[in-house]
Amino acid sequence: MPSRSNTNIHYPLLTPHTLPMPCRQVRREGWEKLAARFTDKRVTSAISGICRFGARIGYEGVRESRTIHPNLSTAQADTNLVTANIATELMKSRLLVYPNKDRLPIPFTVSPLKLTDKADGSKRELHHLSYPTTDSSSINAGIPEHYGTITYSGIGEAIQAIQDMGKDCILVKRVFESAFHHIPVSLLESLLLGFQWENTYYAESFLPFGLRTASY
Repeated sequence: MPSRSNTNIHYPLLTPHTLPMPCRQVRREGWEKLAARFTDKRVTSAISGICRFGARIGYEGVRESRTIHPNLSTAQADTNLVTANIATELMKSRLLVYPNKDRLPIPFTVSPLKLTDKADGSKRELHHLSYPTTDSSSINAGIPEHYGTITYSGIGEAIQAIQDMGKDCILVKRVFESAFHHIPVSLLESLLLGFQWENTYYAESFLPFGLRTASY
């Protein structure tokens, strides 16, 4: 389980607000039942808040107007992939849709899409939230770096757990497909996570790949 490297830092990602967020894939009752076993009540409060209102991403920059960046040229390397990915996200109600530029709220930020190569030779779509990289105006640049700092469990902890549980214990590994996309984002933050494709504008309503704090 990941943990913060500095537990004394206040982390606004976990701060709920008063705008209700549709849970969709996140079942509040089930998570609250499981989280009730945690001794750290900050954890249970954080989980409940995310289920009810969506996660805050930790952005501390200033946005007072619309900011629109074009997609990177790599996004054109496989337009069918990008179109299919958007269709899938729409089907799962993970995107907010704005049919044209004039309908965009203020503030609203459009960061570019790009494609990167995967180890198997296929392409992966990323929302380039660190763009532009030449200055401090990107979404990720507005999130303090330590907000996204985590420490994963190591092999030493696994060995210690086996020793504590005994030789008949069972080890289980779970892999969640598109794990970030199961965590809803606060409606206050969705306006920071915009992108455009084929003259239509979208905003992420679940954590996107490429966000500094998504892993945490």
